[in-house]
Amino acid sequence: MAKAQHMEFPDIYPYPKQITLTGGDSDLSLDIRLVTSNVSPLQRKAVRSVLTMSGVRVVANKKKYVIDAQVLSPEDFDLSEVPEACRKDFYELRIQGSEVYIRAPEQDGTVYAAHTLAAIYKRHSRGEIIPNLVVRDWPHIPMRGIFVENKWGPDRMTEQDWMQTIDTLASFKMNVMGIGLYGCWGSCRFEGVNHPTEFLMVPVPEHDELKPTHTLRWYSPNREEWREDTYLPTQWTSGMLNNVVEYGKERGVTIIPFVNSYGHNTYFARMIPEISAKDAQGKPTGVGYCINSPKTREFVEKFYSDIIDRYFGGKLEYFHIQMDEVWPDYPWPDEPCKDGSPICKCKRCKGKKPEDSIQDYVIWLVKMLTSKGVKKVVMWNDQLSRHMDILGKEFANRLAAEGLKDKLILHWWWYSNQSIDEKNHVSMGRKLGINGWVAPMTCYYDWSTYDYRLPNIELMMRMADKEKACGAVSYAVHNPSHIDHEALLAGFAWESTTGQNMQKLNRRWAQALYGANADTYLKAMKNLTEAAQDDTCRSCMYYSYSYVSGGSLHTYPKEPLEKLEALAPQKDPIAILTNVSQKAAQADALFQELLADESLKDLQKSSLCSLRAHSLRLQAVADIFRWLLELRANLASGMVKKSMATACAAAREEYVAKLALIEKLSPTWLVPSTLQALSVMVAFLDQLLESIKLYGGKKKASALSWAGELPPFRTQEE
Repeated sequence: MAKAQHMEFPDIYPYPKQITLTGGDSDLSLDIRLVTSNVSPLQRKAVRSVLTMSGVRVVANKKKYVIDAQVLSPEDFDLSEVPEACRKDFYELRIQGSEVYIRAPEQDGTVYAAHTLAAIYKRHSRGEIIPNLVVRDWPHIPMRGIFVENKWGPDRMTEQDWMQTIDTLASFKMNVMGIGLYGCWGSCRFEGVNHPTEFLMVPVPEHDELKPTHTLRWYSPNREEWREDTYLPTQWTSGMLNNVVEYGKERGVTIIPFVNSYGHNTYFARMIPEISAKDAQGKPTGVGYCINSPKTREFVEKFYSDIIDRYFGGKLEYFHIQMDEVWPDYPWPDEPCKDGSPICKCKRCKGKKPEDSIQDYVIWLVKMLTSKGVKKVVMWNDQLSRHMDILGKEFANRLAAEGLKDKLILHWWWYSNQSIDEKNHVSMGRKLGINGWVAPMTCYYDWSTYDYRLPNIELMMRMADKEKACGAVSYAVHNPSHIDHEALLAGFAWESTTGQNMQKLNRRWAQALYGANADTYLKAMKNLTEAAQDDTCRSCMYYSYSYVSGGSLHTYPKEPLEKLEALAPQKDPIAILTNVSQKAAQADALFQELLADESLKDLQKSSLCSLRAHSLRLQAVADIFRWLLELRANLASGMVKKSMATACAAAREEYVAKLALIEKLSPTWLVPSTLQALSVMVAFLDQLLESIKLYGGKKKASALSWAGELPPFRTQEE
């Protein structure tokens, strides 16, 4: 028996562990009868759907062409090569003549087999010959997926959007989707100077008043009007999260709640002062918790128990408590530059070291959650290993004494594309007997820039292999533009990093998705990536200038303009921005070329459209800052020329034209936040134009303002 070589079936991604040719050619048909004698109704539905989406038609009266799926006892398989933790995803797939046999020891394996079979059918539908064969396959890492953090965008995703995300993950044989349910970033004032960033995606029992709305304001070029929307996250919709959890079960994707449990907590701390951390005078800080207080623990227990019962039927595999970045934050809406400490100094807490209090609190959380039906508790590593010195023998011994050592998983994350911090290694926990996941970056600042992290994924996955991580779940949001990032994580997690690198896997994935057009896609991505990684242009993006820092709020576009001018004469910012715009335009042209293919599937279309939106954003920002630099140079004499008003109007028109395309091409859930970040420039250009008209023909250049902001938000009376 000859084993098929690695690229013999390029439509399959990730690639199976073993493909054995058994001799002769198959006789397959796109019209088949599906037999699933003991496959559960959920998985039968998934298997049928996966095959249908690949063009297979399931009919009732076929006798010759049959796909037969069964779940058998583990003893019926040779699992000697399969790690025990990966056996639940194992499957065998046999094609012999006109019949296909799917066998698995557990239900989810039948769905993974269906995805492999669907890829094989792509080749069949092109008229290519499929040899008789046997596939034996299982993942390299047991838990594989993404964490969709609560940010602008995910909070507007509909039930259908979440289900399509699950479908994307399942198509890459990933089995985890984390959903952020609570988190705060008080220093980030994206929605206006008086609105700290606070996300609560679900109700809180006995606290109907806790409903933090979000308000976004943006210019809609296609409506030619300013729009404003104040809204609750879509997950407040009755039954929505329940339906997403159930759909995940059908597709083999476990939904994990992520809930900030100490750090990133200003909303609860401000709204319920009695549970907030206190200062030395006993006054609530508005940040963190008094984690030694029975009131705090009672609140947390009720909230978490409600999540477990309401959405997961009283039991779930994993609960992520986050527990990262316990440091000062800026909670006060009317005092954006006033910070507060999350470390409580009340009478109960001041006699204990913060490290000891956090250690006690983590152990309490793990014990409480496992008593509520949670099998494993997951938390970020950084508070234990980087921000404080907690992760050590004492902590491990205390977990062991409570019988909790195998109940806690540390989730190790790092942003960099170049290297991993020395205090962010899975081995630090493993040597203490605490298992770990890695958290590569698969997509993050998608509302303001294109975030390139493929090298980070490779770095983190190599660490996962070397240091024996049992999971790879990214720190991210979700945007179809970044399915190449999700696919890279999936490929490494299913196949391992041995003998592979990101370029090799990325090319294989592109060939599986785009076939003969793979090179066009890769060329487009090269242009987009080079443009997006330019530090000069990145400094022009709005989001970088919306944080509290050094006791003040940054201003836009004044600060990026000053940074750009500081580059001269060492560098030529105008030439740099011109190059960025040209590369982004080249990428956009290639994405348009790919979109002309009428055979594209929905996932390919949505990905390419979103990539076009990223390309257009880079062009728009680079072009407008290039023009502003030229304008400031022309104003150096102090004279405001009347012709500058015409030039300003033309620059605004060109900028808004790109925004109109971005509005049409972006995922619907990202349109408001994407356009809000870009609309600050629209508002600035409008006021700049009026100022130029006012001072035209006068030596009044110093009177022009270079700081922009959104028009005032509407009041309730309005």
